[in-house]
Amino acid sequence: MGAPLPLSEGELNDTLSRVEAGLNRVNDLSNKIVDACNRVGAWLGPFWDDVVDLLNRFVDLVQKLGSEIGKFFTQPGVPWTLWNHGTVWTEQVGNRVTGLMAQATTGQTETDEYWQGPAATAYLGTLPDQAKALAAIKAATDDIDDALTKVAGAIIAFWLGVLAAIVPFIIELITWLTAASTGVGAPPAAAGAGVSTVKVLGILAAVTTAAIAYLTGIASQYKDLLQRVNNNDGFPQGYWPRSTTGLIADGSLNDNNNTNWHLRTS
Repeated sequence: MGAPLPLSEGELNDTLSRVEAGLNRVNDLSNKIVDACNRVGAWLGPFWDDVVDLLNRFVDLVQKLGSEIGKFFTQPGVPWTLWNHGTVWTEQVGNRVTGLMAQATTGQTETDEYWQGPAATAYLGTLPDQAKALAAIKAATDDIDDALTKVAGAIIAFWLGVLAAIVPFIIELITWLTAASTGVGAPPAAAGAGVSTVKVLGILAAVTTAAIAYLTGIASQYKDLLQRVNNNDGFPQGYWPRSTTGLIADGSLNDNNNTNWHLRTS
């Protein structure tokens, strides 16, 4: 089972709701900043054209921010599904294989307790190869669980990063709205709001880049798993290990021939 996720399913949904509410708040504050500046535009005379340019740039940046985050909102990810699938691989496959590995030894099998002869000996000779095959399956289930858990954690970390960028941005916009409402503070408010938006876009880009880099590393892990599946390590010619001597082919016990299987008599 992979490591516990940092957020429960309900907490992640709450985070997504807060991000969405934050974007709505950003749009509302942006409109109010523009309106506040427009109300004092007539007083600014020749400076107003410069303020208009700043406001237009600010509006464009806010729209870009909403567009970038909106792309991720269409597919926010389902980390708990990934985590649960990883757990299934560990509990329903890996754990069972571990139990079988313990039995794939001459000390644990009962074959030699009831059977003797060349066929029984040939079968016992396959046990080491069966143990190797089981070990390969167990290692693969561990890696699958690990990869799925890492992707799940990356999704949560990404949205926490987005929320962490939006919250202080809203606080800064409130400050710029207060300044714009004073009249004389409109020009610096228009400029400052744009700077704040550029900053949050930079933070969002950094969060996205970090997530992509992390997931790229996990993609390499997936490639390793795919190569392992195709190299048949532990599975001769792609099949479950079995004796190649042909000594276990005859399973009859009473056809008066020299059967390779014999009930143990001693």
